[in-house]
Amino acid sequence: MPGHPRVDAGDGLVRQHELLEQLNEDISSAYIALERDRSSQYLRRCVVRAIFSFIEAIIESIKWELRSSIRAGHFTGQLSAKEQETLGSLHLIGKRNDSFLPLDQNIKRTFSLAAKIWQLEGFRLNTDKDEFRDFQAAKSARNRLTHPKTVYDIEVTDEDMHSHTTAAIWVKTELERLMRARIAALKSEIN
Repeated sequence: MPGHPRVDAGDGLVRQHELLEQLNEDISSAYIALERDRSSQYLRRCVVRAIFSFIEAIIESIKWELRSSIRAGHFTGQLSAKEQETLGSLHLIGKRNDSFLPLDQNIKRTFSLAAKIWQLEGFRLNTDKDEFRDFQAAKSARNRLTHPKTVYDIEVTDEDMHSHTTAAIWVKTELERLMRARIAALKSEIN
C-alpha cells in the first residue's frame, strides 16, 4: 500500500525533491548491483526501470512546479488547448484530468511549457543531437520491455544499455540546464 503524507507530522504534500533524490539513488544502486553481474538480464531490467521511473518523475516534477507558478499568479499569459492538455489539471485536490502522452512528446512539451511559463528567453530542449536519438532508442527498448510479446522483448542488449545510460544522462543534463535558466531568470527579476 502506498504511503500518504503525514501533514500533522510536518510532511509536505508532494516532496518532489525527495522523489527525484530517491529515484536517482535507485539508478545508482541498480548500476552498482549490475557491476557485480553484468550479464544478468534481471539487473539490466532493474536499471532500465530505475532510469525511466526517474525520467517520468522529472517530467511530473516540472509540471508540478509549472502548475504552482500558474496558481501563484507568476504567469498570466494564455495556454493553448495542447499546452493545457500537457500541463494537466491545476487543481490540488480531486481527480486529475491528465491525458496520456507518449514520453518523447511529453518531455518536449513539458520543457517547452517551462520555457514559456517561466519566461526563459531562448531556452529550447536539446533534441538535435545523438543523445536525443539514444533517448528515443531507449524509450523503444523500454516499451518492448514493459509490453513484451516474446522472450526477446525482455532482453536488454549491450546496445540497449548504452542507449539507456545516455538517455539518463541526457535528461539529467537537460533538467540541470532548465533549472540554471530558471535561476538566472529569477535572479534577473530580483535585480
